[in-house]
Amino acid sequence: MQSRKIEIVHMELIRPITPTPNHLRCFKFSLLDQMAFPSSVPLALFYPSPSSYGDDQSYSYEQSRAINSSRLLVLKKCLSETLARFYPFAGRIEENSIECNDDGVPFFEAFAHKYRLEDVLRKPVMDVHFLPHVDQKWSYFHHATFPLVVQVTLFECGGMAIGVCASHKIIDGATLYTLIDAWAVIARGNPASNSCVDIPEFVAASTFLPEPIPHVSPSLSNIVELFQASFDNQHVTKIFSFDASTIASLKANVVSDAVSKPTRVEVVFAVTWKCFMTTSTKTGTSSRLLYNVNIRKRLVPPLPNHCVGNVVAMTTAYKGENDGCDLSTLVSCIRKGISDLSSKYVDESRQDEAILAIPQDSLELALAFFKGEIELYINSWCGYKFYDVDFGWDKPLWVSSINLPVKNFILLMDSRDSDGIDAWVHLKEKDMTVFEQQLIDQLAIGSAK
Repeated sequence: MQSRKIEIVHMELIRPITPTPNHLRCFKFSLLDQMAFPSSVPLALFYPSPSSYGDDQSYSYEQSRAINSSRLLVLKKCLSETLARFYPFAGRIEENSIECNDDGVPFFEAFAHKYRLEDVLRKPVMDVHFLPHVDQKWSYFHHATFPLVVQVTLFECGGMAIGVCASHKIIDGATLYTLIDAWAVIARGNPASNSCVDIPEFVAASTFLPEPIPHVSPSLSNIVELFQASFDNQHVTKIFSFDASTIASLKANVVSDAVSKPTRVEVVFAVTWKCFMTTSTKTGTSSRLLYNVNIRKRLVPPLPNHCVGNVVAMTTAYKGENDGCDLSTLVSCIRKGISDLSSKYVDESRQDEAILAIPQDSLELALAFFKGEIELYINSWCGYKFYDVDFGWDKPLWVSSINLPVKNFILLMDSRDSDGIDAWVHLKEKDMTVFEQQLIDQLAIGSAK
């Protein structure tokens, strides 16, 4: 009997529908792009079979491809249209820039043998094989030349997964959403739909000084080595779902003079941080939490949400040895970290100085995390409406990021109902047992997936 596997059956290059003008042929990385980890930003969206076909049926690759032929045609055609606007993604990465030569995005077609969409939904943890099959290492830290790679995997039931990997050298969570959403808007609309697509802005490079500056551009070799060394096969990944009512209750319970209106992300940050401290016996001592902040709207003047590139800064929340470990205190610590970061950009006359400090500060914080001096790293993709990405055949049943084997890392994403939050928790197995028990017993958020 054939075992479960995912087979790559076809690859082609999708090029922009119109050529990139000569004056746009070189896209220079901003200073923040240059300092980004040499890794990829992955995402996979899972869709059921067309409504006229039953999900309980089993199809061969040829049959599944025939069922999805119109979908595949739309995806390729509309990706070509999207690339005409997001032109750097069809080029090739050089040292500190992208040669926008229209060589095209590798588009893989794959088939999941003995694998149905319901198998993913039953155990919804990301499988790396749903991501583009360029190079296994590229999914983590390989120096890829491709800004974007796509893989569409067809299931025996007729469902499909759309997997993308984009280079972190040009993309953060906001840019990934902007790109995917534009592709979907073009795919599901009529010719007038192009007017509904946010035109990408490529102003980050000029805002964040594109030319390498030696005194603020240290070598990434040390951090790459630590990044690779932090990969741990002993980790486990679980997804914990915070529903809207749980989050509302948490917000009501943590209101304080310091934070009168806590956000849903802040309270989930605080809960997961508190439970993590229990796993590391940090509840009675000091602790530091590392997290990213989208600074597009914190600059003066602000940058648009659809500004392409890495427009994030790292900051930390610090709980002192004499501080309490209650959720209100932790939320206050988190809010203070954001406030301290934002205050750097209030004075427009000193903004260039603050911008120059971002790469150096972020590098030092990342090194501290990989060395274990900062215990936990949380990133949030909340607010990016990946569950609303509709290519014309309804919204995805499941949205997933990769099972990244870096210990002590948590990714927050909006849940399918958009009001809740799914926390993707990556910990060592022995720590996960304690972490899970804390969440279930103390907060009663429900079972882990």
